[in-house]
Amino acid sequence: GRPGVCIATSGPGATNLVSALADALLDSIPMVAITGQVPRRMIGTDAFQETPIVEVTRSITKHNYLVLDVDDIPRIIKEAFFIATSGRPGPVLVDIPKDIQQQLAV
Repeated sequence: GRPGVCIATSGPGATNLVSALADALLDSIPMVAITGQVPRRMIGTDAFQETPIVEVTRSITKHNYLVLDVDDIPRIIKEAFFIATSGRPGPVLVDIPKDIQQQLAV
């Protein structure tokens, strides 16, 4: 079927998706989850609401991405939908740091 899409903020917002991602993987439901993340320079510093959601969800997603360049967003989103719906359907996570979200893509 058609993939579901969900968006969550960083930290507890992202971790609230864990059960849904696991269920989507077990039930072969195509889904793209887009989460926020702290700015790139703050990753790994125990910043407020920093959660390593890519690592947390590695075993319950078909694939996951940490976006490091704003120009990669169109390609990554396209790939995420392809992966979610191809083969055995399942969830894909796209984690986008705040500083990337605030940039303009070329």
